[in-house]
Amino acid sequence: MSETPKSAGPVARELLADLAAASRILAARGVVDGFGHVSMRHPDSPDRFLMSKSIAPALVVPDDIIEYDLNSEPCNANGRGSFLERFIHGEIYKARPDINSVVHSH
Repeated sequence: MSETPKSAGPVARELLADLAAASRILAARGVVDGFGHVSMRHPDSPDRFLMSKSIAPALVVPDDIIEYDLNSEPCNANGRGSFLERFIHGEIYKARPDINSVVHSH
């Protein structure tokens, strides 16, 4: 079993709230359905990204946000489930260092 990646450190609560709000707004506007998701690159560590646990986008709150490394391994899941589609986000962040946010919709 692989070792849990080390966290890049705390993220401002306001940024986590913004990411959670983006998820809820996209759900309310019909951009994402029950399985779509939004992520953002970690503001202080470009080799990390933030994405909600496996939960409907309309229900995401800041405490649902998990940090991942670019191999899409969770750094701080603490038992919270992860979307399998996190790998899409991780590969995009790896391939495109200029990208700071990803939306996956259905």
